Amino acid sequence: MINLTINGKAIQAPEGATILEAARANGIDIPTLCYDKAVEIYGACGLCVVEAEGIPKLLRSCSAKCTEGMVINTESERVVQSRKIAMELLMSAHDGDCVAPCQLNCPARTDCQGYVGLIANGEYDSAIKLIKNKIPLPV
Repeated sequence: MINLTINGKAIQAPEGATILEAARANGIDIPTLCYDKAVEIYGACGLCVVEAEGIPKLLRSCSAKCTEGMVINTESERVVQSRKIAMELLMSAHDGDCVAPCQLNCPARTDCQGYVGLIANGEYDSAIKLIKNKIPLPV
């Protein structure tokens, strides 16, 4: 077993384990998409980066192996900022598959769910404003 520290917590990990595996085995959460069982494997999402003392670059915890005495920080400002950038890059290629089918099929791409919900709540003026965001002269 290898001794290391993650976020100030002394833990042990099997030799050859990745930082992500060691963290998960000890109840320490490191965000990731490419190793999340709920989503299809993406590969190299960049969200699982961590900072290791004595190593100038951030490490991907899904591939970096634990070493004896390693000191890892998963929550530093540098790590958080890097994860934010990685998420922005992932979202920049987002195909919009979470948009409702009615909006995807609307020629003007109006927020159908939004204005129907506003009408259902009696917010007629807000519904008209929402429609006019995409269609300036609705018929």
